[in-house]
Amino acid sequence: MEYSWNRNCKEFLGNYACEVLKTENYKDCSECKFYDPIEKKILIIKLGAKGDVIRTLPLLPAIKKKYPNSHITWLVDEGSKGSLQNNPHIDKILSFNFESFLRLNQEHFDILYSLEIAPPATLLPNLINAKERYGYYFDKDGHPSPYNKSANYYLERVFSDHINKTNRRTYQEMIFEICELPYEKILPRIYLTEKERDYARKFIEKNNLTANDNIIGIHIGAAGRWISKSWNPDKIIELIAKLISEYKIILFAGPEDIEQQNFILDSLITDRIIPNDPYNTLREFFSLVNICDIMITNDSLALHTATALNKRTIALFFCTPPWEVEDYELVTKIVSPLFEKYFYSDLYHEDLINSITAEQVYNEIKDINL
Repeated sequence: MEYSWNRNCKEFLGNYACEVLKTENYKDCSECKFYDPIEKKILIIKLGAKGDVIRTLPLLPAIKKKYPNSHITWLVDEGSKGSLQNNPHIDKILSFNFESFLRLNQEHFDILYSLEIAPPATLLPNLINAKERYGYYFDKDGHPSPYNKSANYYLERVFSDHINKTNRRTYQEMIFEICELPYEKILPRIYLTEKERDYARKFIEKNNLTANDNIIGIHIGAAGRWISKSWNPDKIIELIAKLISEYKIILFAGPEDIEQQNFILDSLITDRIIPNDPYNTLREFFSLVNICDIMITNDSLALHTATALNKRTIALFFCTPPWEVEDYELVTKIVSPLFEKYFYSDLYHEDLINSITAEQVYNEIKDINL
């Protein structure tokens, strides 16, 4: 007996029966009334960092608008995978590993969006079968090169601090340009599960938070290359001292920020400051940001997370360009007066991390109507 399979159907899984066949008890695809053929198979390569993955998310609805019946696969670092989970615009998420390398070396795509400029991410596109290519590949001279003319500007901006300083396009505008999609100011979105919302509810109960509490999240870390992106802890203490009579504070830290988090907590002994678990998962971190009314953060993952959760945010910029961050009418930017002096400096500068005052941040908070 011969069976019929619609291998190009969006519901066809390839390794077990799809939900339609299971639910309808069809013997094969010939009986299916819900055949939904894929018109474009699309691969996005954007591995990390976590914040950059989040601010690349606005591409998804734009791609789906241009190619309504497309199937989108996104290749991402395992550590950044949480930013993509449960997104209805993504059909398949692949972690960047050897298994995915083998798979992508064989699979065929209609469109490739290669959005990284450094190896190993630029090496893989050279091996991928795709009819249309946008973005970057590893060239024979050992450097990245663009597939398409529209990808030139973003790459040249990376090559030159002069271009970087004169640029006034947001990251999102440049990413849309690379992909040759008309720019729309689409808010990135993180989709929380009920399990993650339950994690936040338990946090609320454990810490005696109520619906009447005004909650401010303060993110203190600056993981990664730019070590002077992080505000001086003394300034954070000064700000919290101004806030705790009116607000509850969630003090966000990662594993590398535990010492700093403890220093702040020990300096202000009060039950109105609540630390997160520095070892919480990325998705758990998202769920706690979601219960905040205002986020205060530097140019970091927390900034892009708060935006994707539609939170009013006060963002502090010390050495990275504020104009690259789309504000979506949610983000208030405070730029250090020493910004130009230390533009993209990856060194530690005491005067820089002290250059934004607690009073400046406090005044911006008071201007936000909760």
